[in-house]
Amino acid sequence: MKIVLIHGYKASSQTNFFPWLTEELRKQGHEVVCPDLPNPESPDPEEWTKYLVESVGVIDDETIIVGHSIGGATALRFLEAAEACSTPKSCILISTPWMIKSDQFRGFFLSELDFDVLMWKASRFAVVHSKEDTVIPFDHAQKYAEVLHAKLIETEGNGHFQGEQYPILLETIENCIKEEIVFEPGQGIENDYEDVE
Repeated sequence: MKIVLIHGYKASSQTNFFPWLTEELRKQGHEVVCPDLPNPESPDPEEWTKYLVESVGVIDDETIIVGHSIGGATALRFLEAAEACSTPKSCILISTPWMIKSDQFRGFFLSELDFDVLMWKASRFAVVHSKEDTVIPFDHAQKYAEVLHAKLIETEGNGHFQGEQYPILLETIENCIKEEIVFEPGQGIENDYEDVE
């Protein structure tokens, strides 16, 4: 499985839980891609998306995308922009803000994402959020869960997930890996042209 980890504001592949999570996933034999996105102190959504597309390459049904905080918003933009040869298995959003309009981050939300299309860009979505996150309120997670038809995983005592280890994150990824996808987008649509030569 290829697992793409996307950090957030003022972060990198070596901050928060990313080193621990990368190591744990690699121990299980997974390929982990955790790029250090450019200018994390002053993130630009187009620059970050372009960098991810170039760093990650083609995604497919053996790909899971995980984004933390503003990296979650970037994960959704990446899903829209990436070249996919099949539908990625899962997209997991951790403490991700919903449509915030602050001057610093408004570029990530100026053009609204088309959630009717986006929800088909991954076979499954999961949203992980701590009830007492003081950086991004819990209702942001509820909005994402609603529009993406995502599994909402409520936690307590984890704040904004800026510590070094969170077993719930590893468990969520492991559950996504194990979960069998029994329905592909379009699979249930009848083929009216089946008998046409």
